Amino acid sequence: MLSRLHHEPPPSREPERVRRLLGFVRRFLRHRRALAFGVACIPVVAACDIRLTLWFGDALTRLQAEEDPAFLKGLFFAILGVAAVQGLFRYLQRWWIVGVSRKVEAELKQELFDKLESLPLAFHVQSRSGDIISRLTSDVENVRMLIGPGSMYVLGSLFMVPGSLAVLFHISPGVTLAMSFPLLLVTVAMMIMTPKLQRHSTAVQESLAEIAARAQESFAGVRVVKGYGLVRHEIARFRAVSETNRTHQLKLARVSGLQDAWIHLSYDLAFLPVLVVGGWAMIDRTLAVGDLFKFIDLGFKVFWPVIALGWIAGLFPRAVASAQRIDEVLDQRSEIVEANDARTLPSVAGALALREVSYVYAGAARPALTGITLDVPAGTTLGVVGPTGSGKSTLLNLLGRLFEAQGEIRLDGVPVKSLTLDCLRGALAYVPQDSFLFSDTYRANLEFGADGPLDEAALRGLVEQVAMTSEVNAFPSGLEQLIGERGVTLSGGQRQRTCIARALARDPRVLILDDALSAVDTETESRLLASLRRAGRGRTVVVAAHRLGTVRAAEQILVLREGRPEALGTHEELLERSRWYRETWERQRMSAELAEL
Repeated sequence: MLSRLHHEPPPSREPERVRRLLGFVRRFLRHRRALAFGVACIPVVAACDIRLTLWFGDALTRLQAEEDPAFLKGLFFAILGVAAVQGLFRYLQRWWIVGVSRKVEAELKQELFDKLESLPLAFHVQSRSGDIISRLTSDVENVRMLIGPGSMYVLGSLFMVPGSLAVLFHISPGVTLAMSFPLLLVTVAMMIMTPKLQRHSTAVQESLAEIAARAQESFAGVRVVKGYGLVRHEIARFRAVSETNRTHQLKLARVSGLQDAWIHLSYDLAFLPVLVVGGWAMIDRTLAVGDLFKFIDLGFKVFWPVIALGWIAGLFPRAVASAQRIDEVLDQRSEIVEANDARTLPSVAGALALREVSYVYAGAARPALTGITLDVPAGTTLGVVGPTGSGKSTLLNLLGRLFEAQGEIRLDGVPVKSLTLDCLRGALAYVPQDSFLFSDTYRANLEFGADGPLDEAALRGLVEQVAMTSEVNAFPSGLEQLIGERGVTLSGGQRQRTCIARALARDPRVLILDDALSAVDTETESRLLASLRRAGRGRTVVVAAHRLGTVRAAEQILVLREGRPEALGTHEELLERSRWYRETWERQRMSAELAEL
């Protein structure tokens, strides 16, 4: 779970959990005008409902007395008019109250999404997308259902129940008191069962998030699953989390079903005194048939809100649990924030300077980087090499403040922490190791990196720079070819080259390539590097690579070992200074020669 990934929070006390929910209620109450209109409709609907019952009851009494039925003509039109008014105001109350809840839902989803987009990369690395999506969808819906339809039913009950009981008490106080006793049984049932509902509801929401996370990971890694022959293994893992959810759902259903049965039993018990006392009163002719009808119909109008309140009692603990899960995201604090006086650069040359730069991942035993100091003049290329886990990717992430570095990084002599994030990241284009593409057309993926739509010539130029012309021409739909989720229809090398083209579409002053050519063969890599050098004159390039041939032509090459700088120089200088570099170069050169035999 998200909270467990960052820190294990202390158990939340009940007042604190409810306080979180009240925060969302306050969002709901901000829309005062619409809510005022909606609430104003509720007593009109209740009054019309009660009036219709009274008219029907009086009509039955008069017909039983064998009065002239001519009065029915006028009553017909009166009932028709009141029913029309009731229908209109019932529609308006739902339009305004439920409509506001939909607005709050949209606002909350947008706020959650904005928050998630603004959180640093470290947060997303430690969180599971399935769990985040669950908070963005089902948890928000639970809160909406309580503050929207739930509040509407509660307010309706406040008008309908007292009004109906007042009419019934006027007809027969004794029967009304006897019929009201089951209401106490319902209250007791809710007080006993609500804590259990809340506990099981929280478990259900967490298990649903686990299902979403498991499904998302399995579908995203379907190639690995099938490639390793682990389809049955993944099915078993999903069955396990599904079974956990089923267990929690059954526990919740057991308690909510018992509460529902208790409410309906109380409803049935409430009509026993009506039948017994009312029946004897009719035999004694002290109660008219119309009054008996009023008891039955208004009794239903009293207990229907009670049944609705039972539904709300079941919804309330789910909404409380969901509100807490939503707040866990909204309460996250980003370590990367803009300074109050953050500024922009009128133009960017691309010079980089690092001074004693270090970084430690949360919970790590040792720093990922320590004491990196170097200068990268504008328009030059810096290669970053080293064994796996030496900190290459971490260093590249620090340049764009995807992680917050300790020490100082400067762009054109200005500390990056004093620049706006838009200015800093607008000057950079970053191509990560994971070649992520969107489930869209090839054209749309290239234009994602640009400020707007690109013309055909510009798109073709980008494709040519990354040596993808022949592949794109072979697509059945050319640039309009759909490439599937995460670019699944493309090979690893094609995805990497497409990601580089997307970065070039921004025309960045600093191009950062994080082992972005690892899936490309050496021949294609040579053509691509030559093309990038021709097209990128004047552009600063930072390249992390495992193949030393990728960075051989760089003006500077930094060798990292266990997060520390071991050597810095040109290719020829490092062959003299760095044993690791020299041995790795010889090994890779021999492997390439053997591959050509």
